Amino acid sequence: MLNYGGLKRHILLALGGQPSIVSGVTQSERIAEIVNQAGQYLFTKAWRFRERTSRPIGVIANQSWSALPGDVEDIVSLTCRGGLGWAIQLTSPDHLEMLRTTSINVTNGNAFYAALSRPWAQSNDTTALVAGTTMPAVRIEFYPTPPSTVSDAVMVRYRSGWVEVSGATATLTADTYQIPVPAYCDSLLIAYSRAFALAYEDEGLTNRLLEVDNGPLYSAAATKDGISQRDYGRLLPRVGSAGGHQRYLGGTVSDPD
Repeated sequence: MLNYGGLKRHILLALGGQPSIVSGVTQSERIAEIVNQAGQYLFTKAWRFRERTSRPIGVIANQSWSALPGDVEDIVSLTCRGGLGWAIQLTSPDHLEMLRTTSINVTNGNAFYAALSRPWAQSNDTTALVAGTTMPAVRIEFYPTPPSTVSDAVMVRYRSGWVEVSGATATLTADTYQIPVPAYCDSLLIAYSRAFALAYEDEGLTNRLLEVDNGPLYSAAATKDGISQRDYGRLLPRVGSAGGHQRYLGGTVSDPD
């Protein structure tokens, strides 16, 4: 498994030394920035390794939204716990708003719609989020508003986001920190990190990323991960299926039937 120290060494090797810095930025902070941007770019793909097993989230009576786990980026599926009598359908935010503002009753009380969103205000009040603060956490909104509080009402499967490393002195990430990607993506993340590091020195980021995305490292990782289908050639009937014979590695296999 690739650790943070190993990834930093690949960046230094690509550059032939430390990256360029500006006033107020340390070498450690610059390297962490390169790693985080490479990792964020890697996580723009819908990798299977980002998917997490289902976990319950609760709903609160008369509250139209619920908080999600902190590492959620994309929802894979939502299902209701047995016995609640709910059916949930993921929809778009604009469709959710249309349902909320229409005068037509489109549900029977047991069916719910849900969409991901980020709030513009603090918690349940109407105080606008302060500019320059951190991005508000993503949450899930419901229509209609849940009528009762249930601590484990909905099971959610999701894709996790990139966990950032730090180069700041007070929160410096240790070299032994394991990068949260499987071994078959190590080479791809190294290639992305090298691309970001070199591009900051001599430009050309777009071309470098396109070269990696269209190269064998990405293709091999995507196939191993399962987001890209292997090429098995022409698919033929199994032995024993209708058709009598099938071709197999240049020979002929007779149907025993």
